[in-house]
Amino acid sequence: MALENSWIFPVVESIHVIGLAAFVGTIVLEDLHTLGLEIPDTRHLKMWTHAGLATMLVTGAVMFLSDTTRYLHNPAFHVKITLLVVALAAHFTLHRRGTRFAAVLSLALWTSVVLAARAIADFDV
Repeated sequence: MALENSWIFPVVESIHVIGLAAFVGTIVLEDLHTLGLEIPDTRHLKMWTHAGLATMLVTGAVMFLSDTTRYLHNPAFHVKITLLVVALAAHFTLHRRGTRFAAVLSLALWTSVVLAARAIADFDV
């Protein structure tokens, strides 16, 4: 039985979304704090950020390997992966500086990654 046609795929996808919420959610809180919103210091959330990233990368790879052809022919997937690489590069370089520019860029990039990921289902060819 193929993974995408079983009950396992929605479970993996749900875990992927939980990882996304942990990773991007904590980054958004950090960015909003950097922009001056009354959000408590987020340094204690780094464990959740790292766990969310690891969860997303592992479950994302499982979903990709479940139907490689589908994803390789999906334009939204290509956009998502490109944005993901740029967002991760920015996160591990510019974002560490803690500037307002880095926070705004981070919010824009991670929002774009999430929207592109959502579009994958809409652009199946």
